[in-house]
Formats: sequence, C-alpha cells, structure tokens
Amino acid sequence: MPSFADPAQQRESRPDRVTYAALSHGRDEGSHGRDEGSHGRDEGWADRGPASAGSTGAPPRSLFTMVADAAVVYRGRVLAAACLLVVVLLPWNAGIYDQLATGGFYAPGDPSTRAERLLDEEFPDAPPDVAIMLTSAPGIDGPIAARLGRELTGRIAAEPGVTSVLSYWPGGPNEASPLLRAKDGRSALIVFRLTGSEDRIQHRLNALHDRYAHDGPGVQVRFGGAPAVMRDVTERSRVDLAHGEQISAPLVFLVLLYAFGTVLAALLPVLVGVVSVVSSLALLRLAATLTDVSVFSVNLTTALGFGLAVDYSLFILRRFRDERDRGLLPAAALRRTLETAGRTVFFSGVTVALSLTAALVFPIYYLRSFAFAGIIVVVASEVAALLVLPAALMVLGDRIERGNVRLALSRLRRSGSRPSGRRRSGGHRVGASAAGRGWSALARRVMRHPVFFGGVAIFVLVLCAAPLRHLDLALADDTVLPATAEAHVVNDAMREDFVVCLSCQIPIVVPGVDARDPGSAEKLTDYATRLSALPGVARIDTVTGSFLRGERVGVVPKTAMRYVGTHRGAWLSVWQTDRSPLSESAKDLVRRLRAAPAPFGVLIGGLAPHFLDTSHSIKRSLPPAFAVVMTATFILLFLFTGSVLLPLKAMFLNTLNLAATVGLLAFVFQDGHLTGLVGDFQVSGTLEMTSPVLMFFIAFGLSMDYEIFLLARIREEYLRTGDNRDSVARGLGTTGPLITSVALALIVVMVALSASDISMIKLVGIGLTVSIVLDVTLVRAILVPAFMALAGDYNWWAPEPLRRLHARFSLREGGDEAASHAGDPGPGGPPDPGGHSDPGNRMTTKIIYRRGRGEPTRGARPPVGPAPTWHYYLRPRRRADGGPLPAMMGIRGFALDDIRVESA
Repeated sequence: MPSFADPAQQRESRPDRVTYAALSHGRDEGSHGRDEGSHGRDEGWADRGPASAGSTGAPPRSLFTMVADAAVVYRGRVLAAACLLVVVLLPWNAGIYDQLATGGFYAPGDPSTRAERLLDEEFPDAPPDVAIMLTSAPGIDGPIAARLGRELTGRIAAEPGVTSVLSYWPGGPNEASPLLRAKDGRSALIVFRLTGSEDRIQHRLNALHDRYAHDGPGVQVRFGGAPAVMRDVTERSRVDLAHGEQISAPLVFLVLLYAFGTVLAALLPVLVGVVSVVSSLALLRLAATLTDVSVFSVNLTTALGFGLAVDYSLFILRRFRDERDRGLLPAAALRRTLETAGRTVFFSGVTVALSLTAALVFPIYYLRSFAFAGIIVVVASEVAALLVLPAALMVLGDRIERGNVRLALSRLRRSGSRPSGRRRSGGHRVGASAAGRGWSALARRVMRHPVFFGGVAIFVLVLCAAPLRHLDLALADDTVLPATAEAHVVNDAMREDFVVCLSCQIPIVVPGVDARDPGSAEKLTDYATRLSALPGVARIDTVTGSFLRGERVGVVPKTAMRYVGTHRGAWLSVWQTDRSPLSESAKDLVRRLRAAPAPFGVLIGGLAPHFLDTSHSIKRSLPPAFAVVMTATFILLFLFTGSVLLPLKAMFLNTLNLAATVGLLAFVFQDGHLTGLVGDFQVSGTLEMTSPVLMFFIAFGLSMDYEIFLLARIREEYLRTGDNRDSVARGLGTTGPLITSVALALIVVMVALSASDISMIKLVGIGLTVSIVLDVTLVRAILVPAFMALAGDYNWWAPEPLRRLHARFSLREGGDEAASHAGDPGPGGPPDPGGHSDPGNRMTTKIIYRRGRGEPTRGARPPVGPAPTWHYYLRPRRRADGGPLPAMMGIRGFALDDIRVESA
C-alpha cells in the first residue's frame, strides 16, 4: 500500500469532477483486478453517476474521526498552538500560590467554625492562636533575652490585625504573665491572636515571620500555633513538589523509553504531560477566582495531570503502532486509533472525573478543591492526548521509530543473533511480546482453577484490610510535619515544657446575651458553675469570675471585659486537665459540655470540637458521595459493555482493593511499621481523616481507568470470537503489558507525593502507589480472569429492557469497534481497510488493495465477512496540462492515479 504524499501535495486543489459511487457486492463478483491501461481501474468499480449519491449516503463521521481528521490536516497548527499556549501560560502560573487558599479543613456551617468566626468578629480579646517562642541557652532572664522580649512584645502589640497579646515580659497594655515561662527557664512565650479569614491570617503571619523570626545563634525566635503549622505545611509542600518532580521526571522518561524503545516515542507522552499540567494549573488559578481552591490541590494537579497524560498517551501510542503493523496508512491508522483507543480513553477519563466529582458532596473546601482540580486535570489530559498527541504523530511519521534503544540493547545481549518476529522499518516488532504471552498464560492458568486463585487473592486483600479494625482518625495538626519543623518544635514545647497548655483551651461562645444585665449575669454564673464541676475541667474563666470544681474561686477580674463582645455576647474559657487537645478525654469533655443544659444558645470552639464536627460532616457526606461514584460507575460501565454483572464486579473488586490499601496505610502510618521503607515521618498513632477519603476517590477512578481499558479489549475479542475464556486471555495479553507500563509510570509519578516530608501528602502518595500495585498484581492479573471464568457468558448478560436501552444509548461510535476487526487475521495478515462498518442493510464490496505505478502489486482480499464500507470517488485521469495526477491524501482517505478512496 503506498504511503501518503508529502504534505505540500495535500494542499492541491480538489478534482474538478467528483462523482460518488458505491460498489455493490454483486458488481465485484468476477472482477478481480483487471487494469485499464497503466492506470487502470477494477471493472467492478462502476460510476453510478451523481444520482446515486443520495441513495447510498455515507454514515456521519464520529467525533473521534473528526478529531483525527483535524490532527491530520492541521497538524502543524495544532502543535504550534500547544507550544504557544505553554509559553504564554508558564509566567501566569508562577503566581498560582498567591491565588489559592490555605486551610479549608473545617466546614463553614459547623458549630465550631461559627464559634471561631464569632470570636474573630465580636471579641477583640479572644483566645490567642499564635505563639512566638524565644529561646536562649544561658537563660531567658538574661539581659539580651529580656531586652529582646520586651521590645518584641511592644512591636507585636502594635501590629495591625493583632489582638489578645499576652507575654512573659511587660509591654503594651498588658502585664507580664509568669505562666508563659518554660519549666527549664530557657524559653518564654508571646501569644496573640490574628483576626480575619484564613488567607488574611496567613498573609499577616508570613509578614510577621519574615520580620521577626530568627533561628541562628543567640536568642532564637520561632513561631508556633495552628496558623504557623499551616504556614509550614504550605511552604514545605512547595519545596516537596519541586523536589519530587526532579526525582520523578527522569524516572518516568526511563519507564517510557522501556515501554516504547525509541527516544521520540518516549518524549511524546512527556510533551502531552507538559501541555496537560501547564493548562491544568492555569485553569486551576482561574477557578480560584470563582471559588475557594486549596493550595494543596497543586500537588495533586501536577502528579495526577502528568500521570494521566502518560497513561492516555501510552494507550493511544500502542494502539497506533498496532494499526500501523496491520498495514494501515498513517492517517487511517490514526483514525482507527482514535475511534477505538481514543474513545476508550475519553470514557475512561469521564469515569475518573466522575469519581473525583463525588468530593463536591463534602462541605469541606479542602476536599472540594480536589474535585475541581480532578475535573480540570482530566479535561486537560484528554484534550492533550486526543488532539496534541495525534498531531505530533502525524508530524513525526515513521521518524518516531528511529533509534530503537531497546532493539540495540537486545542485539548487544544476543551478540548479533537475529531476534524472532517480524519488524517494520522503524524497528518496532510485530506480534505478541513475551510480556503479552506471559499475561495470557497467567490468565489461562487462573481460569483453569478460578476458585483457588481467586480465593487466595481475596484472602490476601482481606488480610491487608485487617488493620481497619483499629483505625483511628484525627485532624491535621503539627504532627503532620517533620519533628524538626519550626511549628512542630514550638507546639511540642508548649505541650510539654510550659505550665499552661494554650492550645488546650476550649472557648464557649454565648452570642447575643447581655452580660451586663444582672439576670443574664446570674444565669451565666450558674452555667459556669455547673460546667466547672464536670470531669476533665480544670477551671473556667468568664466575665463573672473564675470557677473551679463547682464553685466560684475569685472575684471578677480586672480584665473581665475581655470576655464581653463589642455587640453584646460573652464567652467562657474552659481549661481542661488533659494536656493533649485532641485526646479521647478531650473529645469526651466536649461531648459532656455539649450535653450540659445551657440557659442560652451556645457554640463551642477549639481543636476537639473541630475534630468532632469535621468527623460528623465527613461521615454524613460519605453515603451520598459513595452513591454518586457507584451510580456513575455502574451507568458508564453498563453503557460501555452492555453487561449488568461486569459493573458490579468492578465496583466490588475496586472497593476490596481500596479497603486493603487503607488497611496497609493504617499499618504503616498509624502503627509506625516500615518507616525505614517509606521514609521517616512523625508517627502520631492516628491517620489524618481527609487523606483516606481523598485517596479513595482518586484510586477508585484510576482503578476504573484500568478496568475500562481492559474490558474494551476483552469485549472486542469476545464480539469477534464469541469465546469468553479465549477473549479474556487475549485481552489480558494485549493490555497486560501496557497496563504494567502505565502502572509503573504512575508509580514513578507518585514519587513526587511519596517523597514529601508532610505525612498527610506522603500518605496519599504511598496509598495511591499501594493501590496501583495491588490493582495490577491481584485484581487485574488474578481476580478479573477468575471472576470472568466463573461467570462465563453471563459476563455479558443483561435483562431484555436493559439490552434495548444499551442498544439505543451505548457508548459506541459508528458501530462496534470489534466489527471493524471481523475477519482480521491480526498482525502480519492482510491490511485492514479501516473506516466504519456497514450497518448490515446492504452488501459491501470485498476491497482489493493496489499499488501505484512502478510498485510491485502486493495485496490481498480480506476474508469474507462483515467488511467496512469504503466510498470511491472518480476524478480525471490527467491534469489539464496533460501530466499525471500525483498521489494525494484527502481528509478521509487517499487518491491514487485516477481513483480517490475515502472511508465513510
């Protein structure tokens, strides 16, 4: 079959006479290729005239065919636009961190969040949330440390947005507090509160830290408290992202080089990944102008964006090579690739996006941010893979196969011995690879003993999920940071080295009450007296005095008005006996405080109330989130396969896989095992509660991604052969090596997250890595063939009403992809014409392939069976000047001599 002409020839004017003709099966009989002159036509190629055009109209082109045509015709423009887009967006993306929000771990409507908001808005002297710790080795009472302490106290009190200043040294309007001196006498505290939103607090804290922090010789000045923890987490996430990308980028390239063998082929997924990530970050910054988007979504955007781009590119590149091996011309191979693998990639991306969309159900914008980021990443990755990659393939042509590194290494190992199998000019081998044969052999062995192998695999997954029995969740605090992090050091010192645990204070807000009214003051006193008698309460301070063990222990303090709001209202400061703000006793105390009868409506703030409210919000949102994921997955897989059983199987196996993954995470991060293998981190005995939820939806989407790719090939083989077990073995043999390469590339990409010093980001990276490994080794390799062997032909069963529904709304483009392969002898056989299959309402010709003038005739008539419909156009045999017409490529086919061929 001739190659396409030079692109310059493609721009020649179209023929001045184009007549539509369709070849019937009958006209083709008895005419097997007699030429008319040097340019002859098959006698069966009859010109029916213009009138026949309406009677045999071509079916409409699919979306993926149009995308392929655009990539062929506008290849240069598409690549130029993609490169220009990257160049323009890179500078704009540099400021993305300034647009994204910090925090977002608490739901805005939770009682504890409303209590903190009221404290900021109505009470200038609310509990401090930021601490500055001064440390001097000779002693904090030395002259240098004392002078610096007094000076710093005055400056902090004068800063805008700073309230509730308390210090060990006198300065400003407040007296010195000896309780803020460490037990060893080497450290002392200045505590205060920053008002405003979380983003405003972070901006103010960054300015204060840049101005006053000092970690060198002499007196050290370090910042702590919850806002300082968030600052350190944000800064370290940026550093970890850059460090992880430097590690993962070369490793990903090596994986791609191993998968494809040539440098150019390995660079194409990198190109798609760059376009995808740069576009995703730009869209993420744009989304941040419309809604709150967490700064931590950047880490996921870069890792998932590059991973999905590599994932989709691998599948498209591999299918394109397969179609070229069958003898298709580049444009026809690209069209077939996008109609099959491209369609699968599209619906796979839809599944991943829908899995992440479930995070929108949660009222916590930290989780909602990842839904926005996930949707953006999937869209950008699919556009890049379905448009930019095909354009690059058309520009490179056969040059993509030059410099086969893998073949060169194979020759060196074999000392010049000739490898088996047919090879095309670029060095790409045709035929089943050793890895593919291994996957097929494993599938056949599993299907011979499905109960045994499936039972062993399920036992291993259940064993991995066993640690879920003692799963203990917590909020993100300073323990997610390394032990040497500044905020972690200060918070540890406040818990262990000081008499008063400032973070253990629980504020109770009484909005709207007039504490100056005697009746209201009496009710407030009675309420505080009863609360002080509860187990776990050390003392209560409020506007009417201090209370201990059910009695008032002092007169109204001079600073009583600090407990009164600017627009009425009051608050009580509850000091607990436990020095851990998130211990079980602290949570039990909050439950007792909420259960105690109150004369007014009250709101309770603090870390323990935040934990209980956030936990309740997540548990309340999990059922609808799971319902969204499962419903969307079932509908998409049903429309994709026409089966009721396969979607249920996929959901069960993926859920089991993710349960095993979370169990292993609890074994490592909660119990502290295997720290030497995954990297050092602070073991707190808990898991940060939002990370497993986030990881579940990402991993579920990736698992369904593999499921769709695998089922697409299995279904294609099943429709072609009707043999269930053989289809499973062939499908796994075809997609198994590719899934292995994709999984390896994704695991390497997740190094950017797994190498993080922040334990909750490391948890997501390690969790996704473990999920991918379990999915490839146990689910795809063993459980899928075992289940499908046991189900037999019931794999493809559906009730009759659903079968009719699937026939009408199935996710197919222009007929089954398998139908176009009917009678295809596979790699090495006669060329496959490509295009759309005939719907069955007419007979179509058996196509004869011919060479151009001067080329040896080499072609074969495909075996009898459902053949794709091609349309033939006649044009003048000579140009106006008498010269022969060159071979030229059209948008949907090719023209050679006086025959123009286009697929419908």
